[in-house]
Amino acid sequence: MIIVKEHINIEAIALEKRLVELEALLAQTKKKLQHEAEYNKHLEAILKEEQPVKRSKIITLKSATKIEFVHVDDIICCDADEVYTHVQLKNNRKITVVKTLSAFETLLEGHHFFRISKSHIINPSYIITLYKDRNQILLQGNIVLDIARRRRVEFLKTLNY
Repeated sequence: MIIVKEHINIEAIALEKRLVELEALLAQTKKKLQHEAEYNKHLEAILKEEQPVKRSKIITLKSATKIEFVHVDDIICCDADEVYTHVQLKNNRKITVVKTLSAFETLLEGHHFFRISKSHIINPSYIITLYKDRNQILLQGNIVLDIARRRRVEFLKTLNY
């Protein structure tokens, strides 16, 4: 009977020791989960742009023969041509890239570019003239582009017209 009691006491001590270990492991897991939850909130805030994200002013344009580093402010407009995009720069150079206009729209997001139509994204800094009667704009370099009717109101709002 004494042996059985001793055996029960040993088991109770082992169980208590295991319980302490499990409680420590639970506390450690809770701490990790809390840290991950805070990190996920931080990522969500970045995605919602509640916290400013540093956007590079230099982007890379990969053409057929080279990779060029272009300052975003040097881009006048981007023109879609199926899966290609022609990027017109202020020094009258044009770079053709195998990337969709939608990809450029995402890339230039936050740099004050505006998509005026299905085929064109412009840098409003290079607008010379807005032809209200023709729904067109004239950009630096004698580039004339049409503004889509359904984007006209939003476009005029961005110009504070």
